Amino acid sequence: MVRDYELMYVVRPELEDDAVRVAVKSVRALIESQGGEVVKTTLWGKRRLAYEVKRLREGHYVLVVFHLDGGKVAEIERALRIHDTVFRHLIVVHEGPMPDPEAEIEEVQGPIEPEAEILGADADTVDAGSVGGDDDLESDDVPSAIDDDEGDL
Repeated sequence: MVRDYELMYVVRPELEDDAVRVAVKSVRALIESQGGEVVKTTLWGKRRLAYEVKRLREGHYVLVVFHLDGGKVAEIERALRIHDTVFRHLIVVHEGPMPDPEAEIEEVQGPIEPEAEILGADADTVDAGSVGGDDDLESDDVPSAIDDDEGDL
């Protein structure tokens, strides 16, 4: 049965932008070789990891939304485990409306502010200088289980 999936993966940080795009095309070709159809690819850019993975502290994050037969997911995961430039990945079933296929590859501009989402604030109304700064927050504003460095993929 064909389902909608999301693939989040992290590419090695030492790669230049052109090499990252080659890696993205490689993963796209992998999905298409298994009979999948890529709906949208979002390049998040270089981000700091929550913890060290294979002696790396940063990586280029990429999010892909695609259609694929459920029986082929294991083959894609096997290929991603041995991929030269992808060192972390996660495939989940996509829930909700599918993104617009017109904007097939999108690059996110500026930093992503996950703290604004956690606190329930609208991202447009949050002052970027105050987000993440412990000086501006009262202890009642932030749930005790949230740690700024452990929320990333």
